[in-house]
Order: sequence, then C-alpha cells, then structure tokens
Amino acid sequence: MAALETGSRVPDAIDLSLETTTDTTTSIADALANGPVLVSLYKSSCQASKTMFPFLQRLHQRHADSPLTVLGVSQDSPNITRSFARRGGITFPILVEGDDYPLSKAFDIMSTPTVYLIKVDGTIAYETMGFFKDPVNGLGDAVAELVGAEKAPLYTDQDSDVPAFVPG
Repeated sequence: MAALETGSRVPDAIDLSLETTTDTTTSIADALANGPVLVSLYKSSCQASKTMFPFLQRLHQRHADSPLTVLGVSQDSPNITRSFARRGGITFPILVEGDDYPLSKAFDIMSTPTVYLIKVDGTIAYETMGFFKDPVNGLGDAVAELVGAEKAPLYTDQDSDVPAFVPG
C-alpha cells in the first residue's frame, strides 16, 4: 500500500515546478489544469520501475486523445533520466526531482515505483507501488473509468515474458 491512499488529497508539493528531460519546467499542478494525471515516482535502477514503465507508456498511448497526462518523476540525474526514457521508448514527460527528492518526500513514498492516478480535484483515484499484475490491470481500469474509455487489460497474454510480480 502506498503512503497516500485512494481518496487522499495530494500534497501541496504538486505546485513545485521541476525540470523535464526536454529542458522545460512543469508541475503536477500544471498538468492537473488540463485533466487527470497519472504520476509515477521512480528510480531507474529499480527493477520494478523498469518493469512498470512500458505499461505506463502503453497507458499514455492508449489514452493519447483523452485529457489524461502521464508523468514520470525521476529520482535520478537528468542524464540518467534521459537515458532511461530513451532505452525504454518512453515518450511522456519525465520530471527530474534533484538531490533533495521534494516530491518523493512530500508523497512519503516507501518504494519505487509508486504510482498515483490523481483526479482534477486533487484526490487520489488509484494508487499502487512496486509491480504486480493485478494492480497494473486495476490501474488501467481506473484510468479508463476516469477518462470515460472502455476498459481493457494492460497486462495481457502477450506479456508472458513479464513477471506477474516485481517488488519495489
């Protein structure tokens, strides 16, 4: 279970503007102004994070025509973060926290990745941490419900090479 649970309000730290891997700045609050936001706080050396990100990319592509914004929040340097995104084929924005980890601390995460689906009113619609097949599919369902799309599994039979569980 993540530190902040479904139904909780997100911390004020969502207003922090952080650099992205494309040398711009943005915040979770900026993204929420456009619709719901899916945020994954992660470390690139974490195997569960490496396993989760292709599924987040799948969600990003699946809901590209919806108001959903998918954001990564990296605990790594800008160079490592850019390399992680390039190797993983990640096309959604990734914020770089810096050495003080302000968002990770504000969200009081216990492990990486910790993923939150945030409604426009600032409440958490879904949360999960680590990598587990069933919660990943639950995340996909929660996103579909929030944006008014048809539910479809994220983790499918085509993902047979992906373990059903990777601890965070």
